[in-house]
Amino acid sequence: DWAASDIPYGVKDGNNDDPPPQNRQFAYMPDTAGGTTFMYNLYIGNTRVTNLRLSGPVIAGIFTGTITKWNDPRIAADNPGLTLPGIKVVPVVRADGSGATAQFTQWMLVTNPAAWNAYCGKVGRTPCTQTSAYPVQPGIGMVAQTGDLGVSGYVSQQQSDGAIGYVEYSYALETGFPVAKVLNKAGYYTEPTPGHVAVSLLDAKINNDSSDLSVYLTQDLSAVYTDTDPRTYELSIYSYMILPVDNVLPMTTDKGFALGDFGKYVLCQGQNQVDSLGYS
Repeated sequence: DWAASDIPYGVKDGNNDDPPPQNRQFAYMPDTAGGTTFMYNLYIGNTRVTNLRLSGPVIAGIFTGTITKWNDPRIAADNPGLTLPGIKVVPVVRADGSGATAQFTQWMLVTNPAAWNAYCGKVGRTPCTQTSAYPVQPGIGMVAQTGDLGVSGYVSQQQSDGAIGYVEYSYALETGFPVAKVLNKAGYYTEPTPGHVAVSLLDAKINNDSSDLSVYLTQDLSAVYTDTDPRTYELSIYSYMILPVDNVLPMTTDKGFALGDFGKYVLCQGQNQVDSLGYS
């Protein structure tokens, strides 16, 4: 009857395309916002690391297999106050298709294209676009898990010292594990707090080109990635409700009124609850 998605129609995923439906009229309604975060499990001796900082090139290096040890000089440059152990970095990615993967790989494609394009070459991915299904390179110790729950569950295991995975912020909060502070264009390392996400998405653009329905009314985050406001968190995104705006079956007038009431709740009263859940 209706849908919810982090990924709009028309996103090119390699050679795969997901065109909008031809026989139904619809609209996108942003319903919440949040950050893609990097939850980690790391110790120095017997002390858990809780203040890890990572720059964009380092994150891209970790998830494309070019940074393999926690004491790598590039990680050390982000963390001058820490002496990190020389243990293996274990990147944990989504095994299933996900909006988090799509947004993360799009961010790498825009901000660290050399790293992502080189990784595409290693895994045989042509053309090298963003993707909702993370391509796993064999032999580098990358682990794939199903769902945010699978990723956060793997990272939070006692035996997972050295693991780092990307999840929605709410899953890290629920498990009580830290997320990395990410370097923004202003030179500040920030977390995806509700305020940082909200400030970041002030620079999100809405595509108003109605001649191309594959991108009409969807988000363009390129200016979010380059925003020089010190409060921004670069990996901030919207999630959408995809709403039918006609009575083509299975939608009916009664269902439309019910969906309208739900949408009103989501956009008004419901927004008061999102901050504590890790959204914005």
